[in-house]
Amino acid sequence: ERRVWDISATERLDMLREFARFGMEHWGTDTQGIDNVRRYLLEWQSFLYRYIPAGILEVLPQKMNQRPPAFIGRNDLETLMGSEKSRDWIKISEMILGPVSDDFTFVPKHKSNSYE
Repeated sequence: ERRVWDISATERLDMLREFARFGMEHWGTDTQGIDNVRRYLLEWQSFLYRYIPAGILEVLPQKMNQRPPAFIGRNDLETLMGSEKSRDWIKISEMILGPVSDDFTFVPKHKSNSYE
C-alpha cells in the first residue's frame, strides 16, 4: 500500500503499557518483577527513540540513515519519546510502572547511546 504511518505519541505510550503488562504477567508485580520489566522496557526505548513521527518529517519516505537533528514534537510526550537521554526514558517508564527505587540504575547495552 505504501502508506505512511503516523503513530501518535499516545498510541506509542499505549504500546509501551501493553509491553509492560505482558512483562508483569511474566515476572510478577513485586519489586524485582517491576525492575525486570523496567529494564526491558528501557532497552526497548533505547531503540524506539529513533522513531521520527511522519507528521513532522520534511521529506517522505524517510531514509534509514537520514536522521533529523533533535526535534520538538507536536506535544510534550512526543518530544520526551524522541529524546536520546536515558533519564528521559526512565521518566516514561515511571509514567507506566511508577517511580524507580533509589538504587535503580540503567545503562543501555548497545553502543549507539554510550556517549553523552
